[in-house]
Amino acid sequence: MNAKFPVFIVGAQRSGTTLLRLLLNSHSMIAIPEEARFLMPLLEQDKLLHGFQGEDLHNLVNYLRTSQEFQLWNYDNSTFLKELEQLKQISLVDFIGKLYSSYALSESKQYWADKSLFFRRIDILANMFPQGSFINIVRDGRDVFDSWRKMDTDKDCAPAAALDWRLKLSLIERAFSRLPTNRTLTIRFEDLLIDPESVAKLICTFLGLKYEESMLSFHENSNRYVGEHHSKLIFKPIDSSNQFKWRNNLTHLEKIAFDLVAGKQLDQYNYGRSGEKCSLVDRISTLSRLINGGVGRAREILRDATERRRALQSGSATSSIKIGTRPSERQ
Repeated sequence: MNAKFPVFIVGAQRSGTTLLRLLLNSHSMIAIPEEARFLMPLLEQDKLLHGFQGEDLHNLVNYLRTSQEFQLWNYDNSTFLKELEQLKQISLVDFIGKLYSSYALSESKQYWADKSLFFRRIDILANMFPQGSFINIVRDGRDVFDSWRKMDTDKDCAPAAALDWRLKLSLIERAFSRLPTNRTLTIRFEDLLIDPESVAKLICTFLGLKYEESMLSFHENSNRYVGEHHSKLIFKPIDSSNQFKWRNNLTHLEKIAFDLVAGKQLDQYNYGRSGEKCSLVDRISTLSRLINGGVGRAREILRDATERRRALQSGSATSSIKIGTRPSERQ
């Protein structure tokens, strides 16, 4: 069986993507760095067609040098940047391949993978790497919301969070429907919690690799690969009780919001709806909060994309985008 690399982990934020990343990263052949959100403005059709040369290439090098997000990869990138700087031109495919390969080399791993949630770029990535594959990890949207707002108090609007979760699942499903079934795999976060060994073996079989028991001991080295801005649970063994917290933590209106906005998706992934009684007042309240929260979320996404695009064009660092903490220094 041929290995299906690179592999891209996709999913909504707070769906267990970091857990899956660390699990796979603990395999002796797979290296997965921190999120590469700094690559978002690069994954465009015009960049795929024309690549980088001249001033664009110069700005790309400076953009990477000043990127705090790139520094979260926590490896010596000087050789890669020096080699990139000496080139006259480079295609997007070669750039991405060399970038991740330099990280895999620093880890003495054969394959590289990514966990940057490029759910809007699956089609482009699938064309760039025809031998690659995609793993979608799905978590109950209500637990996604409960987890996300604990990490970011700006994400405390349940209707907007339900819509966000619904749209991201739809984008991934639509992209997956256009790919051969042997290039995509969808797993549930809850199944990974309940039986991590079986799910890890399933993933390894899908990727064409042998399962390694060390994968379940990922937490022993988590501090080398993630900063403390992540959930503290990621530094501990997998805990099957880390699910269904929404039942106690969400209010009546928050549960109804998910039933109304994302009920179809809750049913589709066998999570089920809350069963809360919904009055006309509840519906009106949900709609009002959805409009206000949805507009705010759309502005945030647009602002983030605009800043990254401008930073790339000028070869400078992003200034207002939130950056996580760097992992512990390598031993």
